[in-house]
Amino acid sequence: MKIQIGTKVCITGAASGIGRATALALARMGARLFLADINQEGLDETSRMIRVECGDVGLCKAADISHFEEVKLFADEIHRDFGPMDVLINNAGIALFALVEDMDHAHWQKVINTNLWGPIHGIECFLKEMIRAKKGHLVNISSTAGLTGAPWHAAYATAKWGLVGLSEVLRYDLMQHNINVSVICPGAVNTPMKHSAEILAVDRESGPVQKIIRRFEKHAISPERAAEIIIDAIEKNRFLVITSFDIKALYLLKRYCFPVYQFVLKYISRLLNSMKIKT
Repeated sequence: MKIQIGTKVCITGAASGIGRATALALARMGARLFLADINQEGLDETSRMIRVECGDVGLCKAADISHFEEVKLFADEIHRDFGPMDVLINNAGIALFALVEDMDHAHWQKVINTNLWGPIHGIECFLKEMIRAKKGHLVNISSTAGLTGAPWHAAYATAKWGLVGLSEVLRYDLMQHNINVSVICPGAVNTPMKHSAEILAVDRESGPVQKIIRRFEKHAISPERAAEIIIDAIEKNRFLVITSFDIKALYLLKRYCFPVYQFVLKYISRLLNSMKIKT
């Protein structure tokens, strides 16, 4: 699908990071944006930035994607006033790093409700109208954790693997309706999530943790680069898209050289385990 003037695009998680960068990039291409995020202040800033550049914001509304009723109200308002979307980008998400013994039920519930049920709610509320229109593109933002068994990612990976699987099924189910599907699996991206991600049983200010954060920042791509990759996936109808070379290499090791892949993940596991606060 070629992004052009008037292409209607809905983006969740648009208050910052990849969501904001993608919204700004699409606005410069002439798309009409429909934006949601739980963070009203950040969402208003994204909308302001788009309008400063003479971009088109059809609707900007705070919504918690983990709550079906809020997503439905948002979608119903859009459909009533603007009709079906051309592109739906399920981007909103949260991060949690923890060993399973340090998590309680609320941790599992929060991550899966946002990172898996959130996109499902978007699909439930927007896809039927796209199906009636017989056109569109669905983009689900997953993660490298949706492809690899990253240590300390039990709840996060559960949701992101589910999103990759869901995307693959929909890729074939939606072909008959002329709707394409992309699932984006970012590696390190330099977004505010590096500060907001919850890490259990670890002192975030400790030297080893700060060293990992600095290493993350060194290898991370910018949100703007991630946005370019997402738009390219839409326009060239790419299905599985990995944003970083190192993650592509790790994924290939998993598929074709599992012993080396296993060695890398064991090393990461030992490194992370060594930082846990002893109790």
